[in-house]
Amino acid sequence: MGFTSQLQASTQIRAVAAANADLSAQRNEFHFKLPQRLEDLCLPLVQDKRDLPILHLFFNIAVTVLPASLGLYCLPTWSAILGPIHLTATYVLFLERYLLALHYSQHRQLFKTDYRWLNHVAPILLAPLFGVPCGLYRLHHCVMHHAENNWYPKDLSSTEPYQRDNFFHFLFYWVRYLVGIWLELPLYAIKARQWSMACQCLSMELLYIALVVALWHLNKAATVWILVVPLVMTSFALMFGNWSQHIFIDPDKPRSAHGMSYNCVEFSGNQRSFNDGYHTTHHLNSKLHWTELPQQFILTTEQGMTHGLVFRSIGFFDVGLAVFLGKFDMLSKQLLSPASNQGTPQMLKERLKPLYHS
Repeated sequence: MGFTSQLQASTQIRAVAAANADLSAQRNEFHFKLPQRLEDLCLPLVQDKRDLPILHLFFNIAVTVLPASLGLYCLPTWSAILGPIHLTATYVLFLERYLLALHYSQHRQLFKTDYRWLNHVAPILLAPLFGVPCGLYRLHHCVMHHAENNWYPKDLSSTEPYQRDNFFHFLFYWVRYLVGIWLELPLYAIKARQWSMACQCLSMELLYIALVVALWHLNKAATVWILVVPLVMTSFALMFGNWSQHIFIDPDKPRSAHGMSYNCVEFSGNQRSFNDGYHTTHHLNSKLHWTELPQQFILTTEQGMTHGLVFRSIGFFDVGLAVFLGKFDMLSKQLLSPASNQGTPQMLKERLKPLYHS
């Protein structure tokens, strides 16, 4: 066996061991379970019993964040003081968990067809409390982003045309989403002749705007801290997350999931985020259940089918921040490389350049 083959075999073993560590780690997606009687009542409504952690989390939010938000509107004198405390607690305890629970419950519906109206609770009722406009997440992420696969200009959130270690390019990317998505998303649906999607998008945008305006007249301070500030903060977090997930693009295979994304394995955030670190694996099959992502990664790695970048012990935000800070040596050390020269800082820098397609 040559040196390169030995290195590849060693890397494969380490990658599989890292994914097995994720499989055996204690899950941390929710803070407390549904009461047993309520769980027994809800379980028959759920399509897949493996999604019970998502249900537990939505229950956590429904009995804490939702009543606390309503309480702020009932205390207009205290809203300006309690608002920042409410926002901080909500984001620290729930933001990451909620966004990824929303993510996977939109790819695979949580409730059975007979109870499909319950599938609207998270993306319409709870979403605005976390800065996500009512009903737009699935259209933007599942329908548009996964269909176009980061392909510029088809994917409205594509990172391809940007110099991805330039923070000013990221700021433009974020502001374009924050300001432009209200027009760009319905136009995307119209261009694709997806008329029902266009109507749904416009109706959800109008509903969200009407909600903000009505609540603004009811209690300005509460609306700022419950709806307006979260919209700005979460849009930044979502776009920084997507930017970081698609920050390294192989110019030779930008259409491949292995070429335009990467996996993060043996990372503690995977236990909070429903294995979100397995992003390449997710792009290869977005319908794959979140509990199966590490096992699928192991399977493809053992079969020699994992050809993309794999980072160990760091997450997407760590990668994105390290790129902006120029810490390519650190990234190289955390990179499980399938080839002897793939962990070099120069290779990573080459994958940050803008890509344009005729």
